[in-house]
Amino acid sequence: MTEDIISQWNRAALKYTEGQENSEYAESNQRVVKSRFQHFHGEKILDMGCGYGFYSDYFRSKGAHVTGIDGSEKMIEIARDRYPLTEFCVMDITRPLAFDNGRFDIVFSNQVLMDVENIDFIFSECNRVLKAGGILYYSIVHPAFYDCQWLEDESGYRYAKAMRRYIKPYQFKNEYWGETEHFHRSLSDYLNAASKNGLVLKQACEPVSYDGIKKNSDLPLFFFAEYLKSE
Repeated sequence: MTEDIISQWNRAALKYTEGQENSEYAESNQRVVKSRFQHFHGEKILDMGCGYGFYSDYFRSKGAHVTGIDGSEKMIEIARDRYPLTEFCVMDITRPLAFDNGRFDIVFSNQVLMDVENIDFIFSECNRVLKAGGILYYSIVHPAFYDCQWLEDESGYRYAKAMRRYIKPYQFKNEYWGETEHFHRSLSDYLNAASKNGLVLKQACEPVSYDGIKKNSDLPLFFFAEYLKSE
């Protein structure tokens, strides 16, 4: 399964990169991250599932020592080409990470965990490679609002979303950038998996992503969470 998913992202890498660079929703995601992380003083950051490298390079430009990892060789190829000053490695995040215990001050993961089957293992590895008191910061598409159908009024305004299933985990394929696997699980699944693996929730965020003109701005698209590794 892992090899199949990595192959999917190798095929989707270029189209995904181009799509993100022209996406208003990617911009709203970036605003949240940039607001939270404005300056660094040499902190060691692991960008886990770094994709084409945007956030890795942003953190480097703000004073952090960054390692960006991704299982997709094509993604890492794009990242190295675009951001030659930033360190990138091909690494399958669903397997034990090639880093010593307690190496990083921050583990960052943007829009990745919903594309991974075993999040218990991911959170366990995050705990292992973080220093005591270190930060795990991740974002995902909001599972309560992602796999839904918009409802429109007579003017075309998308005012609500209809969801048919939520509590039980399931998987399906996205087609936005080519076929890529998506694993739906409830928000409580994410929160409990992190807690079980020694990570304490510090804060969460469900930011505004929609414009309020064509789509209801009171419905979130993303979920952000920041955890501390317990001492």
